[in-house]
Amino acid sequence: MDMEGHALSWPHLAPCGQEQVVVFRKIISFQRTHSIIGCCAVPCCLHTGLRFCTKDVTMCLIFSGANTTLRSAPTAMERSGTKNVESQPAQSIKTVLMCLLLSLLGQAADVSPAAQSQAQQPTTAIEVLSVVVMDPLARPLSCDCVKGFAQRDYEKLARWLQQRLDCQIRLSFSEALGRALRGPAGGKAHVVIGKRSVVEFDAAAERLKLRPLAMLTGKDGTTTLTGLFVVPSNAAAKTMKDLKGYRIIFGPPEVEERHGAAIAALKAAGLSVSQPVETEESCASAAFSAMESPKPAAAVISSYSKALLEGCGTIEKGALRVVGQTAPVPFITVFVDESIPPERRQRILDALLSVREDAKLLEALESERGFVAIAKPDGAGAVEPSEMRLAGSAVQSLLDGKLADHGDRAGETPVVGSAAQGAENGGVGDAVGWPGWRGPARDALCPHLPDRLPEKPRFAWSKRLNGPALAGIAAAGDRLIVADRDPLDQQDLFVCLKTATGEQIWQVRYPAPGILDYGNSPRATPLIHAGKVYLLGAFGDLHCVDLSDGKVLWRKNLLRDFGAELPKWGYCWSPIVVDGKLIILPGAREASVVALDCDSGKTLWRSPGGPAAYASPIVARLGGQLQVVAYDQTSAGGWDLQTGRRLWTLVPPEKNDFNVPTPIAFDGKLLLCSENNGTRLYCFDSQGAIVPKPEASFDDLAPDSSTPVATAGRVFGVCSGRLYCLDVGNGLQPVWTAEDQLLDNYASFIASANRVLITTQCGHLLLVDATGPQYKLLSRLALFDEQTEVISHPAIVGNRLFVRDSAGVHCLLLE
Repeated sequence: MDMEGHALSWPHLAPCGQEQVVVFRKIISFQRTHSIIGCCAVPCCLHTGLRFCTKDVTMCLIFSGANTTLRSAPTAMERSGTKNVESQPAQSIKTVLMCLLLSLLGQAADVSPAAQSQAQQPTTAIEVLSVVVMDPLARPLSCDCVKGFAQRDYEKLARWLQQRLDCQIRLSFSEALGRALRGPAGGKAHVVIGKRSVVEFDAAAERLKLRPLAMLTGKDGTTTLTGLFVVPSNAAAKTMKDLKGYRIIFGPPEVEERHGAAIAALKAAGLSVSQPVETEESCASAAFSAMESPKPAAAVISSYSKALLEGCGTIEKGALRVVGQTAPVPFITVFVDESIPPERRQRILDALLSVREDAKLLEALESERGFVAIAKPDGAGAVEPSEMRLAGSAVQSLLDGKLADHGDRAGETPVVGSAAQGAENGGVGDAVGWPGWRGPARDALCPHLPDRLPEKPRFAWSKRLNGPALAGIAAAGDRLIVADRDPLDQQDLFVCLKTATGEQIWQVRYPAPGILDYGNSPRATPLIHAGKVYLLGAFGDLHCVDLSDGKVLWRKNLLRDFGAELPKWGYCWSPIVVDGKLIILPGAREASVVALDCDSGKTLWRSPGGPAAYASPIVARLGGQLQVVAYDQTSAGGWDLQTGRRLWTLVPPEKNDFNVPTPIAFDGKLLLCSENNGTRLYCFDSQGAIVPKPEASFDDLAPDSSTPVATAGRVFGVCSGRLYCLDVGNGLQPVWTAEDQLLDNYASFIASANRVLITTQCGHLLLVDATGPQYKLLSRLALFDEQTEVISHPAIVGNRLFVRDSAGVHCLLLE
């Protein structure tokens, strides 16, 4: 169709019944005059054919039989906002005809192999994998004004996938998923690659069930981006706090780094956000609005867009100054349709992960490490459309105190902690970071672990502390929280450090006298959530403090306020936040499990029960029921999240367990471990109650304190100096076991989709293959020269591992 929406057709460009694909892209000058300076041919494995970027639409030319039709598709860079181009219809049509002439005169070599193969024979829907690319840095959706940037060649990826999946690839590009489905993608989107928040927003609107599978690393090796707060270079503002009273121009709600994360960053900086917020669709229009505003104004733009705006001449270089940025949010994510069978999903994932083997393909994708898997235990369910926005908006959903409850994702533990909401200088790593015990989903899973550990430890910084070190580390954004004890052993200390440098930001201390076995230091890992930090000491002192400055917002004492008795080894469990509720386990007769309001500390509900155990609670959907799963001294149980009603009780056959390892929920089932009852896997009935007889069990993995990790359909744990790998799908039977002199009864586990990182009690790291048929130690690393003890659970954020030993806390560079 032309610019007025009229169909254009050229007869007999292809033999009847076949499709040929030649794709051309106009090179656009991004000067403020918006002039078009030429066109060139660009090959692309795109069955929808010829694509042009104009002011309002992206045109797709379909070659099929006797007719060739120019279809509208979504505006290139409409959301990323790096194009702001005006074009006259006559010139656009002229450009189309010029490109067609070039194609007929000798551009046959530019026909995508995948499209050629598809044209040679009829196929079924199963034989053709429809891939929709929404990456704003993809070549057809961007410009080539900045050399080596925003020119990702997804055609080469399509060829790679075609060879490894043994199927034809139908590749289409679009900024809007709905338009792709109704146009270029032919109603199918088996795989979608794009900015996570945008894809999830669009999928929710289209009521599609998509599953996040992997993420693409950038040239810097990260999988995230940020929103940049920019002001005119002559503005008075130098930092985020200087934006008080400024007009702030955000992006649309689906663009997380420009909207939700930006609002969170302003709140974290102590600035109010007026409602409704002012938004502009594109980065360019937001920047222009800020520059031309009669009153002081700032715009929020995507971190990748500044180089494009300046490189294309849309904004003069140096005309904008960055005064702050948001916490990192997830960037390019690969989603697969829920209808794709698990074995096929795994093949797709394996093909994506293999990209790192080809240096030229990495260069074409402008990626340092290719794709990294989104680690989830095998069998996790799809994200329901109604919950899509929460799932893809970690910062905003957690800022709002909402659970990322993914509908029918049976047994999957929801995200339970938030990132630091965007300090001025940003942070290290991904959007959610490691905000509490065992990470953002309390499952000890991370997006990526390196292929090998460094030969020698490289510490970005080290900070000496008092010790002893028992509590785990929490890190999010540019904040790291670590527990300590004063030199006289009379006060609890909680210290907030900068993740980049180790510099202290604030400290909270309060009297906490007493004597406990294994020392008196806090055991519970701090929890960062929605600009607050929840701190629990061994003697039952619970504080909620402001993440920005450590100011105490409210406090409780579990013994005094709930009538509880102090456990023998003190309070060890780490609290959890979900749906605006802080779940705690005082262990009092009338208040064994309690839900507090996150903001005020007010009691929302309390449930009677037994004395407190030591394991941390989790929240999971089991048997269709969203529930808190926790231990008391003698049993495990489930509690309704909204009311506190106890749903079930499980008393194991062997008594006197300490109940220290954290429960693990996945695939609609619950894994429990203890020293007297071994490792057991339980199912649930349709009412959310546990089936008392375990589906599978393995007695030899019987840890008294170390929590295993589940990944790649396996469970990894340590007991009595032996490392176990159990097959979940085969009744918890061992895949392999291994002994190592560095292993004892305790170790901390962190896993990606294909590797397991083990931190031993004596301060060594072991990196183990998670997928092979036999034990394979990939590498090991001694962290310290002197003998030390590492009980504290490490935190991993990006390529940094934060480790606490008896001497202090250290930031290790993994890559």
